[in-house]
Amino acid sequence: MDAIFDSTRYDNVRKPLLQAHGLPADCYHDARFFQRELETVFARSWLMVGRADRIPNTGDFFTHDQAGLSLIVMRDREGDIRAFVNACRHRGARLLDVPAGQACGNERAIVCPYHAWSYNLEGELRGCAGMEATQAFDRADFPLVAARVGVSDGFIWVCLDHGAPPLLEWLGELPDRLAMYRLGDMVATRIVTHDVACNWKVWVENFMEGYHIPTVHRATISSHKAVNHPEEPSGNGQYTAIFEQHDGTLALLDGDAGFAPIESLHGESVRGSRFMLVYPGTMLALTIDTMWSFQCLPMGPEQTRIVHTSMFPRSRVAQPDFEEVAQRYYKRQDRVVAEDNAISVQQQRGLRAGPVHPGRFAAKERIVHALDNWVLDRVLAPAQTATIHPLKRSA
Repeated sequence: MDAIFDSTRYDNVRKPLLQAHGLPADCYHDARFFQRELETVFARSWLMVGRADRIPNTGDFFTHDQAGLSLIVMRDREGDIRAFVNACRHRGARLLDVPAGQACGNERAIVCPYHAWSYNLEGELRGCAGMEATQAFDRADFPLVAARVGVSDGFIWVCLDHGAPPLLEWLGELPDRLAMYRLGDMVATRIVTHDVACNWKVWVENFMEGYHIPTVHRATISSHKAVNHPEEPSGNGQYTAIFEQHDGTLALLDGDAGFAPIESLHGESVRGSRFMLVYPGTMLALTIDTMWSFQCLPMGPEQTRIVHTSMFPRSRVAQPDFEEVAQRYYKRQDRVVAEDNAISVQQQRGLRAGPVHPGRFAAKERIVHALDNWVLDRVLAPAQTATIHPLKRSA
């Protein structure tokens, strides 16, 4: 067995939080460990790829790209959302890209730029001129390879593994827990992409712990005082969360005025914020007046793409002063994310500095410990391959 996959190597990581050590440094840059993560974590999990309001019309599409995976996410003729591997079934050419500067593209059909094989919006092969002499060839046998798609509260989720649990089982009671925020009524108003020179776990771990805030965010949000309360799933939901109890909103910098609180909030939620991690790399930030999300996309062992989406209640977007007020929220998000990106790169450089030995956890690093163990549960399990199927042939 390759030593990096020897379970005894991680005995100290498996201990309770305040007795445990972190992952060995090579888990954040070793190509073998990263490849195993792609196979056992990302290929077998439900991944959030965007908001449904990004593709409102028939033929609208965007692409989702990460290491080992490129998908077309598209609305079909019946209004349903589908996801296809972004490769022609002939010789594998990439099929679509969103035009530069646009949130989405639109196509009446998917046509390969190489040999003009064409597919309808349901992924079925419809045109393949030049294949007439090919023996025992049936175009119905060559639809685009489809991923599973689910939509929950306006978020689009995809899963490559047809043997994985259904989306609602993966999310557990999370939709009910967040129902008061009316996520389905949120409108995505801005998408920003960051390419960061760090391992994907470095970025997620940083976002989901508050231990670094007084230092890394001393110029932005460190003045906000909050009491942290863990929120764990009551069933089998694949997520973890923190509720931060505080006055006002965490979504603005000091001195900036924003929107009124969301009217449907009640109980403790009117005095606090929630920060959620849906494993492996979807993060949601919910405050009393807005929300934003991060998709953490692994691009390589030491390269990560962060897709940052800002969202507001539909009624706020309809206000005449929306753009003016929203800029204050964007300002806060951009400054804090820049600080997170910089410290993530700094940590990645340190993990490459030489013989770096795992450290210990503080109480505020509960989710770092949880994520590390969630990943190990999958990476160290017997090797499995996701079950991926072509689109089923239409009747």
